[in-house]
Amino acid sequence: MDAKSTAVIVGWFLVTVLQRCMCGRKYYYRVENLDNREVTEVPFQTYTSTSDVGHCARLCRQQDCVYLRHDGDVCSLYDVLIYVGLSPAPSAIYYRTCPTRLGFVFAESTNLCFKLRTETKTWDESQNTCAGDGGRLVVLDTDDKYNYVKNYIINVSATGTSTVWVGMKKSTTIGPFRWLTGSTYTTKWDAGEPDYVSFQNCVYLYRNDLSDTECLDQRRSVCEIILQ
Repeated sequence: MDAKSTAVIVGWFLVTVLQRCMCGRKYYYRVENLDNREVTEVPFQTYTSTSDVGHCARLCRQQDCVYLRHDGDVCSLYDVLIYVGLSPAPSAIYYRTCPTRLGFVFAESTNLCFKLRTETKTWDESQNTCAGDGGRLVVLDTDDKYNYVKNYIINVSATGTSTVWVGMKKSTTIGPFRWLTGSTYTTKWDAGEPDYVSFQNCVYLYRNDLSDTECLDQRRSVCEIILQ
């Protein structure tokens, strides 16, 4: 499938979802173009009479699937992350959804999925755990995301002011601190932070502000999955 055809299908998909699935349109923002790849996972449910991708999206949301595929009139729902091999396969486009069955919540204001992990781990262990769910430690590089995550932690946790790892660290003793996206933007450092102690290379959120500390500390964490 050439780039023009793919663009037409993606555009048609977005229009269809807006028209037919307004209640959950932002659950299906990420488009995975896996043309000419063999998907190694088996769908947990397949429907053979779905005339459009909007219908398939509604079925996906009702059953909380992680990926959906619509090809012709066949709708395939997956409850695992999609991985691919190298063998050619019929053209199809897969749509990533918010995996609420894994404990993630959908934040419409930020178009992201978030999850507070209550187990305590080091920064690297926490990042690896988030990656295993198809995400990363949360990146608070906008005021909207910062405010949402702060309130989210307070609302879902009995110990809402406890510290949680976020996706920011420095790679050298003098910095700068960077989010996992490479951005350095933040206006939310705690008073006197960051203090640039040579062994304090990772960042956590405490109450309303960010602080730097040792990466081997054991803390809870917040993961995010990007849908767009």
